Amino acid sequence: MKSKLIIGLFLAVSFIQIITPLSMIIKRESVLKNGGQFKFKTAPVDPYDVFRGRYVALQIENNYVPAIKETKFSGGQTVYALIDIDNQGFARFTAATTVRPPDKPYIQTKTRYVSGDKMYLDLPIDRYYMEEKAAPMAERIYQHYVQRGKQDAYVIVRIKDGFAVIESLYVGAQRIEDALKQERKR
Repeated sequence: MKSKLIIGLFLAVSFIQIITPLSMIIKRESVLKNGGQFKFKTAPVDPYDVFRGRYVALQIENNYVPAIKETKFSGGQTVYALIDIDNQGFARFTAATTVRPPDKPYIQTKTRYVSGDKMYLDLPIDRYYMEEKAAPMAERIYQHYVQRGKQDAYVIVRIKDGFAVIESLYVGAQRIEDALKQERKR
């Protein structure tokens, strides 16, 4: 009887260990396949942080919404940031609400802080993961394209039910992977 219980527990734990990462992969792939596509401008970021691993660190240019004076938002509070498209085709955040919007595109995120008339968002689209060996060079290329005054970089993000996944990073109107290939040929 005791051995059946141990075997049952082992199988249950094994099942959970397999299903958890598998469900995370399936969710991201579903968003990439079926989610709405949005283009966000990126902004300059502090230099590469060697302790964070192999990815390109991103910052969305307009990572804030107007603060509503009557509403008190605390840091780390879950909100739904509403998205609109500007006349150049870039997505921008227009407002945040604590209620999931039924008919407008949004990203589920958290508040970072309020400063003056702006509420800054802690966006889940701040890292573009790449092959480990390519990421440092990609970071240098990206930093070149987001220098103040130049700022010629953006990300394509797929969003479905508030869940956002970065599809591509563009620098100088080309995918970062293509820019890496050109840089390697030099």
